[in-house]
This record gives sequence, structure tokens and C-alpha cells, in this order.
Amino acid sequence: MKVPFAISLAIMLAACSMVPDYERPGVEVPAAWSVADADDARAVSAAWWRNFGDPELDALMTAALAANLDIASALARIEQSQGALRASGASLLPNVSGSGSGASRATDGGSARESASVGLTASYALDLWGRYRAQADAARSSLDATVYDRDATLLMVQSQVAISYFNILNAKDRLAIAEESLAAARETFRIAEARYNAGSTSALDIAQQRNNIANIEAGIPPLERDVAANQHALAILLGQAPQGFAVAGSSTAHLALPDIATGQPAALLERRPDIRRAEAQLIGANADIGAARAAFFPSLDISASATRSFATAAPAETATSLAASLLAPIFSGGSLEGNLQSAKGRQAELAANYQKAVLTSFGEVEDALASTDANARREVLLTSAAAEARRAYDLSEARYRAGASDLLSVLDAQRAWLSARDSAAQARLNRYSSAVGLFVALGGGWES
Repeated sequence: MKVPFAISLAIMLAACSMVPDYERPGVEVPAAWSVADADDARAVSAAWWRNFGDPELDALMTAALAANLDIASALARIEQSQGALRASGASLLPNVSGSGSGASRATDGGSARESASVGLTASYALDLWGRYRAQADAARSSLDATVYDRDATLLMVQSQVAISYFNILNAKDRLAIAEESLAAARETFRIAEARYNAGSTSALDIAQQRNNIANIEAGIPPLERDVAANQHALAILLGQAPQGFAVAGSSTAHLALPDIATGQPAALLERRPDIRRAEAQLIGANADIGAARAAFFPSLDISASATRSFATAAPAETATSLAASLLAPIFSGGSLEGNLQSAKGRQAELAANYQKAVLTSFGEVEDALASTDANARREVLLTSAAAEARRAYDLSEARYRAGASDLLSVLDAQRAWLSARDSAAQARLNRYSSAVGLFVALGGGWES
């Protein structure tokens, strides 16, 4: 049997596409970042947290990537998108179905007449204008966007694990500082009490030092609360119950502070998952325009069937058919025009979203670089201030022991020493947080 001319023409038209040519929206890309890389800076990699040189952090990150519930949800969304893509692609393939029937009928003479039939039907909607292919392409882009969502979730969880861990170690550092200051204050109280008993000082010195000790002691419970709260948050990130969870690390002293190679700004477009997600959504919207355009044109369905019938005392019979149906929209009440207008508007919205995502990413990298630089300089200054505050405290205490100074100068020096050390510890935490922020702003080096 020859295929009719109309069907032959339809098959040739099936290669047509109404999808506009995709062009990545133009965004001004800076030539370089405002802060230059250090000579020994480390390149951003997928396992960026290893640059901090902490085996416990490595183990925590491995546990989080295996059991975090946000990641599990992201993986489930990928599975949903894969199913949607599979369902969308089904329109590009023939639909085949089978049928069967049987009957038994008694005659007046008491005999039975039996009959049966089996059939096979195949139908295929020719994709004349690329509508179904455009819908499949849109579904594929949606899947890509979901994969990049997963990557963004991975990066978010990684950063939260690192920040929570650093917060725990920092709170333990500050606890150690407070406890050391408390021990020094109690030693000063012992001296003041001895001098009071000897009649060389007044009860005012005793009251002032007791007040100083109580204030230092009052600062310890909030730090213990911070340790507990961050350990609870970290346990949840690892998909564990917070009860009984604790990290073994006790200080940030063993952590490395890596210099980070930022690379070229243009590389950010291919590295950050949020930018790649925004572009995947834009590509999908571009395909939706093609599907909306194709809906204005006729559709052609081809179907073929074969049926084999059997009956008692009769030869088997076979019936075949081949049919084609053409359906063209004539009046849709504006629904086709509205769908196309909506698709174009969606594409324009996502183009703006993509441009904003790119500009935002550039801004976040610049902010992270500025924060990293400022926090590094601030830590150096506060560490120097803490060293000078310790020297002032040692001198004031020595003078007080020798009776050459009053207790008030010692109290002032103690408070300044505690405050300076605490500030320096927090500045060091800010450097770790800035490093994590820069890794995240650079996309974490994640590769799908």
C-alpha cells in the first residue's frame, strides 16, 4: 500500500520547529574581581571544605551528604522531574493497544455457537510543527533546573555544616577564655582578701572583685547554650536526633585558613548552580513558546488496526484499516493567543530573572571578597590588642601585689583583657565564615 501524499507531506513537515532560537541574555561581565588572588591561593573544588584541614569536618560533611533530609527532598524532586520528562516524551512515540473478546450463543437446536476476536491498534500523532518535541524539551529543561536545585541544596547544606561546626569550636574557644579569665579574677580576689585581712585595704576592694567574678561567671551560661544550640542544629543537618550529639573538636586553633583562588568572573556563569538553574528555566520557557505557536496549526493523527475473528464452523476472518485524521483549530475563543502571550511573558520574566541572578552572584562574590579582606585585617588588629591587654593586666596585677596600685586599675585591666580576647576569637570566627561565604559565592566548584 502506498502512503497517501498528504501523509508523506506531513512526515516531511515533522522536522519543523516553532521554538525561537535561544540566545543567552546579555549581562555585563567584569574583567576581574576587585581583590586579586594570593600567590598560593587554593582553587575552588567540589570538596572545598577539605581546605580547612580538619578530619572531623570532613567526616561531618560526608555524613550530611549521605543523610541530610533537604538533600533527600531534592533527590525526590529530581525523580519527579524524570517521570514528567518520560511522560512528556511519550507523545513522540506511537501508541499501541490490544483488544480481545469472546462470546457463546445457544441455538434453538441446543447447540452452541462460539466466536472470538483479537485486535491490535496503533496510533501516532505526527509532530508536524514540533509541538510535542518542544514540550519534551521544556520538560528536559525542567529536569535540568531540578538537578541544579539539587546542587544548590548540596552547597547550602555544606555551608551550614561548616558554619555550625565553626560556631561550636568558636564558642568552646570563648568558654576557655572566660574560664581562664575567671581563674585570674579569683586569684586577684585571693590577693585582695589577704590584704583586707591584713588591714591594708578596704571592704570596697572585696565587693568590687566579687562583682567582677560574678560578671565573668554570668557570661559562661550563654556560651554553653551556644555550644548546645549549634550542636543540635548540626545533628539535624546530619539527619540525626539532637539528643546526645556532640563534636569532639574543642578549638579553632588547629584549623587552616585557606587563601582562595577566585578564577575569572565569566567562569561563574557555568559554576554557580543558581545561575545554571535560572538559565535552564529560561531555555524551558523558550521551548514553551514553540509549543504554544505550534498549537495554532493543524494536527494529523494516523491510526492502523488489524482484527482477527474466529467463529464455530466458519473460517477465520481478518480485517485491517488505515486512517488519518486532520484537526485544525478554527475558533478557540482566544485561548491559543492567550497561551502564546503567557508563554512569551514567562520567557521575558525568566530572562530578567537570569540577568538578576548573574548580577547578584557577582555582587555576592565581591561582598565575600571584601568581607574576607576586612575580617583578616580586623583579626590581626584585635589579636594585637588582646596581646597588649594581657601585658597591661600583668603589669597592673604586679603593681597591685607590690602595693603600688589600687584594685580598680587591676579590675579595668582584667575586663579589657577578657573583652579583647573574646573579640579576637569572634574575629577569627568571622574569617572562617567569610571563607565559607566565598566558597559558596563562587559556586563551591560543584560539578553535576
